[in-house]
Amino acid sequence: MDAQTFLKKLDRIPDIPTLPTAAIKVNRMLQNYDTSIKKLSNLIEKDQAMVSKILRLVNSAFYGFRSGISNIPHAVVLLGFNTVRNAVVSVSIMDTFSGKDAFEGFEITEFWKHSVAVAVTSRHLAEKTRLITPDECFVAGLLHDVGKVVLAQYFRELFGRVWGSMREEGLSFYEAEKNLLPVNHAQIGGHLAKKWSLPVSLVDAIKYHHAVRKNVPNLNLLMIIHAGNIIVNKCKVDSESGPDLSAIYPEAAKIMEPQLERVTDWFPEVAAEAESACEFFLEEKGDS
Repeated sequence: MDAQTFLKKLDRIPDIPTLPTAAIKVNRMLQNYDTSIKKLSNLIEKDQAMVSKILRLVNSAFYGFRSGISNIPHAVVLLGFNTVRNAVVSVSIMDTFSGKDAFEGFEITEFWKHSVAVAVTSRHLAEKTRLITPDECFVAGLLHDVGKVVLAQYFRELFGRVWGSMREEGLSFYEAEKNLLPVNHAQIGGHLAKKWSLPVSLVDAIKYHHAVRKNVPNLNLLMIIHAGNIIVNKCKVDSESGPDLSAIYPEAAKIMEPQLERVTDWFPEVAAEAESACEFFLEEKGDS
C-alpha cells in the first residue's frame, strides 16, 4: 500500500472524527476580520457545552485572571479571538478522541499529557523568540501528534506492528513507522487537519514537525513545534550532561540558541505550567 492509497482508505472510513459544528463555525467566523465580539459571542452562546468550556478555561489557573469571568463577551475580550478559536478547536478535538485506549500499552491520557507539554513549551519558545504568536503555537503543539490516535483507533494492525518494533528495537515511534508504514503519524495528522479546514500554517506544523520543510509559508511556526517536541521528549530523560538536542533542525537551533543553552533552567517551570494546563484540558476530556 502506497501513501496515496492509505490516505484514500482513511478518507473512506465512515466514522472518522470531524470537528463539531460549533467548532467549524467558530473557526470559519474567525477567518473573517470583520467578525465582531458580539457576533462571535452569540454563536458560542448557542452551544451551552461550549459556553461551559470557555468560561472554565478563562477562569482556570492556566490563565490566572483574578476575578471570576461569568459571561462569554467578557471572556472573548480577555482571551482574544485567536485564543477563543484555539480553545474551541482544541477542546473539541480532545473530546472527539476521548474514547478508551485503542491499543494495549498506548495510554490516551499520557498521549494528551505529552501533547499539552509540547503546546506549553512551544508557546514559551514563541514568547521568548518572538518568532510567532504564542497562541498559534499552543494549538499546533496540542495537535501535533493527533495522527497517532488515528492509527491506534482505525488501523490497529499497522499500529501494533509499529508499537512492537518500537518496543523490541528501542526505536522512537517515528523511526519505527518510517520502516513499516507508507505514511507516518505526522502526515496523517496533517491530512486530517486539512480536512478540518484548519489554517495552512497549522496543517504544515503538524505534517512536518519531524521533518522540517523549509519552503512552507510559516516556517517559524513549524520550527517552534519541531523544537518543542524534541525538548519535551529529551528533557524527560535524566542526564548529568543535559538533554541531547542535536536533532533539532539546524536553522531552528541557531535562532533559538539562547533558549536551548538554558533549557535546563527554564524547562522545569514550563513543565509545571503544562501540569496546570492539563488540569483544565484533561479534566474537560474526562468530564465529557
